[in-house]
Amino acid sequence: MSQLLESPSEIHFKAVEHILRYLLGTKELTLKLGGNNLQHDLNTIIGFSDANWGGSKEFKSFSGSLIYYQGAIGWRSHKQKVIALSSAEAEYNTLTECSQDLLWLKQLIYEISTIKCSRTLFARSQSAIAIASNQIYHHGTRHINFRLHFIPDLIEKSKIWLQYLPTSNMVADSVTKNFPIKKIKKSP
Repeated sequence: MSQLLESPSEIHFKAVEHILRYLLGTKELTLKLGGNNLQHDLNTIIGFSDANWGGSKEFKSFSGSLIYYQGAIGWRSHKQKVIALSSAEAEYNTLTECSQDLLWLKQLIYEISTIKCSRTLFARSQSAIAIASNQIYHHGTRHINFRLHFIPDLIEKSKIWLQYLPTSNMVADSVTKNFPIKKIKKSP
């Protein structure tokens, strides 16, 4: 809604009313930090990455990521700046952003505590994982340019570990798509 503040119309006011009714109806739901299903040790940073390809009216995709370090400590959701030509590219762009967040957090933790953390990045797009795991130049991915080489370089240098996670377990879906209450209550 904040993208429409310059010239709101009646439909936007109705959308805001809908959001407010939703918030009123879900005020008993809470964001739970921690949980039992993820490892919460001092040496592991976990990232979850997801994209919604072409999800805006300008055909730009949405990126979403969550970062766990002894529980959920950060998340991000935003519209990508460029139009992705495929869902794999949209997912790959999000992987790149999330891996940058993992590296930043790893460095911060090391600077304040000298703990060396392993980093695992989960993605549900097997196509994006294949692009990241294979540095060979492909005709279909030539437009991705330098971003194409960022994650493979991190994998090769063992700075991150990239793993597949099925859609049913992808917590980053909650920041890129409408999320049913049933899934919200099923915490990771």
